[in-house]
Amino acid sequence: MAKLMLHTFELSDIQKVVEEVLERKLKSFIPREQDSLKLLSRKDTAQLLCISMPTLHDWTKNGTVKAHRIGNRVLYKLDEVKQALNQINTGRGLSC
Repeated sequence: MAKLMLHTFELSDIQKVVEEVLERKLKSFIPREQDSLKLLSRKDTAQLLCISMPTLHDWTKNGTVKAHRIGNRVLYKLDEVKQALNQINTGRGLSC
């Protein structure tokens, strides 16, 4: 049989507990980094992937890495570069 325990709590105590639980849960939904907003230049992207600029151009053309044009600049989103690095799985990048 399950035990039933009854306690009397002050409204302020209940509010405090609920606020703490909600705060902890909401923190898990907040992104830790704004990787999706961080844009990298071609040079920075090539260095991150440990490849040359011509190789980055080839990877961009064949769709391995997705590029974004803003005006006449070619930029790469950091989170997309990290995803491409995971898919490439060459053992390079971030440790070259």
